[in-house]
Formats: sequence, structure tokens, C-alpha cells
Amino acid sequence: MTHGQVTDAMQPTTYRLTLVLALRLFGIRMMVAAVGAVVAAVLLTIGGSAVIWGIVVSVLVALLVVASLVALRWPPRLITLTEVGYRVHRVRGAGVRAGAWAQVERVDDKPSPEGGTDLVIGLEHGRTTRLPMLLFGLRGLELQREIRERLNAAHGYRPLPPAV
Repeated sequence: MTHGQVTDAMQPTTYRLTLVLALRLFGIRMMVAAVGAVVAAVLLTIGGSAVIWGIVVSVLVALLVVASLVALRWPPRLITLTEVGYRVHRVRGAGVRAGAWAQVERVDDKPSPEGGTDLVIGLEHGRTTRLPMLLFGLRGLELQREIRERLNAAHGYRPLPPAV
């Protein structure tokens, strides 16, 4: 689908956490795993009943490393856009977590309390969904464009034909 073109059957699109932030989380998890590995090594060298705890900590560290690698390969979903609406995943303080395009009254960029910009989807009855654009990285502009295209399609708006 090219910019400005709306198809009859738009496929769902999922936007995930930007790789930069996923790498930061990965780094934090690896620091925790390193501390856990040191604790496990100390427990294993002590001997006696501490060996059991050392094995337990080692298994937990291994699970943390595997889960961290999976989360790095497939960062968490933040929002899914469908033909009928949107659904927010794993964004704390987002407000309304799901809405139909027919309920959307406005889409605005607003300054966020933490600095930066939030994408605010205003729904009927004063309800809102607030998404920090920092989470999307370079795909933030693509998200904004696609939301507007899906809104236009849901309301039956089409781009004007080129002037002859």
C-alpha cells in the first residue's frame, strides 16, 4: 500500500517497541542475569545445601537470558490497527485500550508530561488513548499516517483525484 492509498480490505498492522528501547531493556536484563550468575556461582562453591539454591538460581538466570533473547527478537506489541479499530497492548497509562474508528473524534499530537510527544486519540464522551511516540521510534510517523488513513477509510473519505 502506498502513501495515501486505501485498499478495500486493509490488513491488520502491529507496531512494536522500537529496537533502541528493546536493546536498553535487554541490557538491564543481562545485568540482572550477571548478578544472578555470580550469586549462583557463590552458592555452588559453598557446597552443602547451598548447592540446591545455586542450581535454582542458575536455572532462573538461564530462563531470564532465554526470555530476554526472545523479547529482543520479537519486541512487545504496543498497538494493533485493524479495519474496524485499534487495540493497545502493554502501554501503561494509555487510557482507553481499544476503540472503533467510528468512535474516534480526533487525533492530536500533545506534549507528554515526561517530555517528548504523545499521540492522543480522542474518542466520543471525552475518552482518550495516549501513546508516547518515543516508544515507536522512527515508525511513529508511519503509525500516525496509518491511523489517519484508517480513519478516512472508516468514514468513507477518499483522496481528491489529481487536477487535470
